[in-house]
Amino acid sequence: MALEIGNIDFTKERSEYDEDRYDWLSSELPIPFLNNTRLKVRLDFNHQELDEFQSEIETTLKNTLKLGKGERKRLKKHLYAYYNDFVLDVGEEYLEDMSVQENEDHIWEFVHISSLEICKSSITEEFFCQFVGGCDWETEHGILISFKNGNNLAKVGSYGHVNNSDAYADRSMDKYIYYGKIIKTYAVEQH
Repeated sequence: MALEIGNIDFTKERSEYDEDRYDWLSSELPIPFLNNTRLKVRLDFNHQELDEFQSEIETTLKNTLKLGKGERKRLKKHLYAYYNDFVLDVGEEYLEDMSVQENEDHIWEFVHISSLEICKSSITEEFFCQFVGGCDWETEHGILISFKNGNNLAKVGSYGHVNNSDAYADRSMDKYIYYGKIIKTYAVEQH
C-alpha cells in the first residue's frame, strides 16, 4: 500500500518496534539539515489522521526538508546546554565516548541522528518534525531535536516527548527549548 505526500512516496511497513503496528515510511531521502545524510521519514499518524491532516503534514514535511546549516548553527547553544547540564549533574568522569567540551564549537560532532518523524503534539495539537538519535554525552537517553511546523525550533533534549508541553503536560513549558535540571534555554521565534 502506498501514499504520496508532498511528492514523496510512503509505504506501509510493519513497525520494527511493535509487530502489531504498521508505520508509513518514505525511502531514504537526503536531509539538508543533516548535511544530506540519508534517512527514511516516518509519519506518526493513523489512517484517519493521514486523511484529516494531510495539508498540515505536507507543510511540516516540506519545511523540514528546507532546514539547513543556519538552523544547525542556531542549535549549537541548545545542544551545548544539554551537554553542559549533563556534565554539571553527573560529572566529567561520565563522559565515556567524548572529550570535555569547553564551548559549543564542535558539539555537533557528538550528535548522531538516526531517525526523522513527522508527528503531532498531544497537548498543543501542533505539527512537528523530530530528529532522534544518540549523543555521546548522554548515551542512555539520547537526543531529540524538534521543530514546530518543521521550521521553528521547539525542543532539544532527551528523546521521548516532541515538545516540553507534552513532556510536562503544561503549555507554558514551550517557552523553553532545553529544560534541564540545572540549565534552561529559551525559545525565540526564528521565522
